[in-house]
Amino acid sequence: MIKKTSIDRKAIYDLFQNIDATFTQALLSTSFPFMHGIPDQQQIDNILNRVDADQVSNKGIWTDTQDQYLKIIVLGTCLKTKTRPLDLSTLQWDQISRIFKFHNWKACRNRWLNEKHKKVNWTPQEDQVLMQLQSLHPNKWCEIAIELMKICQTPYVRLGKQCRDRWVNKLDPKILNIPWQKEEELRLFQQVKKRGKRWADISAQVFKFRRTENTIKNRFYNLLKQEENRQRLGRVPKDERDILLIDSVIETLTRDLNKCDKSTSQNELNIDNKNYEFLEFDSQELKEIVIIKQKKIQKLNNP
Repeated sequence: MIKKTSIDRKAIYDLFQNIDATFTQALLSTSFPFMHGIPDQQQIDNILNRVDADQVSNKGIWTDTQDQYLKIIVLGTCLKTKTRPLDLSTLQWDQISRIFKFHNWKACRNRWLNEKHKKVNWTPQEDQVLMQLQSLHPNKWCEIAIELMKICQTPYVRLGKQCRDRWVNKLDPKILNIPWQKEEELRLFQQVKKRGKRWADISAQVFKFRRTENTIKNRFYNLLKQEENRQRLGRVPKDERDILLIDSVIETLTRDLNKCDKSTSQNELNIDNKNYEFLEFDSQELKEIVIIKQKKIQKLNNP
């Protein structure tokens, strides 16, 4: 169903009233390099008219017209409040979304920030601030991302999803960062066979978050790929192939663990046996019975 959205034109015009010229010039050069100047009312009207004429049947879709419309509202909000886009609060983004009307504040903010989004390595300062913010605002990732950029003054964008992924996969103190044991691998494949590929559930309920979702998923597919290369199943349907491979990995891991247990038991027996060395003597000349224990001769008894 196509729904037409009424635009509050007055609210948009008001954003561009009584703006500071010095701040405007600095803002355009740093945060809006794609805009050559402040749009006049005719230019704003042209964009708003296109928005009115834009027929969107899917509420979740973004159009080129909506992108232009969002840029106008963000620019006007920044000019009105004398705030950089990266410093806009959740309340200000909510106000932007209320004027925009097509998407909620998180979608608006993420759409805007995607233009400045770059894959940049996390700094020690960002990690430290993220840990502090997570303790203050547990799991409120969008708010944490905004506060993080304000505190660290990053020239790039950190999205809420990036903050969550950094915490879940690297910084959470519950994470176990040691090589996988065969017992863990067996448990993983048994749970995938039972639950399906529900990585978040397996991480939380089986591994108690000590193995992350990404680590679990990567380990599963790595072992599955190794087994597939070994098996060479050929033209087997994917669903059937996955079932066969999972069963095969479970069987292999179970067998390896059983071998390991038997080997450990045998090694323990061999160690015990090596503590004693029995020597044969001519009974006619035997005067004492001794044993060599841990390279030392000890008497047992008199004949």
